[in-house]
Amino acid sequence: MQNIVKPLSEEEAARLSENVRFRIVKRDAKGKPFGTPRNPRVPAVEEFNPQIGELNAGDLAGAIRGRKHGIFPEQAENIRKMSNDELLRFRPEDPISGNIQGDGFNITGGHHRLNEIIRRVEAGELPADTKVRILIHD
Repeated sequence: MQNIVKPLSEEEAARLSENVRFRIVKRDAKGKPFGTPRNPRVPAVEEFNPQIGELNAGDLAGAIRGRKHGIFPEQAENIRKMSNDELLRFRPEDPISGNIQGDGFNITGGHHRLNEIIRRVEAGELPADTKVRILIHD
């Protein structure tokens, strides 16, 4: 996955919300996680290190190395109602995101959209070569 990652545009990086930046896995210089009582600070964009990876929809299932949680049925049902364009659109306020793990990535956001994209590819409702933009961060 690392060979397909490129910098996020400054405009898109500036539109990332604090909630998105709290998805950071890296800790501060003292080893404390961001967004905790001992370190409530929001990571700077530079610390978050936002980049864009682009994968074919058909390669997503094999690239996922870890998830933060399972699928919540009510949220999955709402996502299922989205059009392909809505599902695939890059959303700076809530992007599909993750951090590099070996030759794949750990999901930090967009679990339900990724699940639906994979389901549609498997059902033949979305071409496997459809490009999916993933926000990659530290």
